[in-house]
Amino acid sequence: MDFEYQNYPKKINIGCGYDLKNGFLNIDLNEYHQPDLVANCTHLKCLPSAYYEYILANDILEHIPRLKTSTTLREWNRLLTQGGILELQIPNVIGLLNLLKKPENQTLAKHEELLRCLFGTQCYNGDFHFIGFTEITIKSALLEAGFAIKSLDSVDNWLFNVKAIKTSVPLHDGLIDIEDDDAFLFAAFMQLLKRKPDSGGMDHYKAQLSKGMEREAIVENIKGSQEYLTIQQNKSF
Repeated sequence: MDFEYQNYPKKINIGCGYDLKNGFLNIDLNEYHQPDLVANCTHLKCLPSAYYEYILANDILEHIPRLKTSTTLREWNRLLTQGGILELQIPNVIGLLNLLKKPENQTLAKHEELLRCLFGTQCYNGDFHFIGFTEITIKSALLEAGFAIKSLDSVDNWLFNVKAIKTSVPLHDGLIDIEDDDAFLFAAFMQLLKRKPDSGGMDHYKAQLSKGMEREAIVENIKGSQEYLTIQQNKSF
């Protein structure tokens, strides 16, 4: 059954947990939180493009694997109208490290508390942190995903509260969305290495996919190859 998004507000509370907000479409991965929509926040194809005015994503982006940060922000960009607002709350790695170094925090209990802030409580499925952020990394990720920073504030010395405005539809190579694995690998070689895949490379990456390797990891792996780096270096001349 299609989700009847028209029956809900044009504001989204992504990864809501038990923090269900009035005036929002509350979305969470876990049904026991009783959200309006149970869904993976990285892939919200049941929701329309350029429809929502505001997305709130408090304490959620760090729970998404690092390699999916870019694709997730692009997906949230897709949902927003031009000029729509994305608000994030995310861990500030440098802030946490500074807190760990403070003389008044040199107790086992305080270190354990701060490390839970960095890595998640890990008490239940989903409460693991895959990544933290610095001001440089979150600004870069949002810019690449088609956002401009409106404000970036420190919260409790270990969190960032970020408000960003959708300014553009980001360029998307479409690789991750290709359904067939062979077609994905062929397109990845053509787009990134400007050539058809050799049989050895094709077999290697097909084997990695069959073992559960994420497509984002394969793209990153290819971008880390000397062949790709040489292509990029030659383009700069």
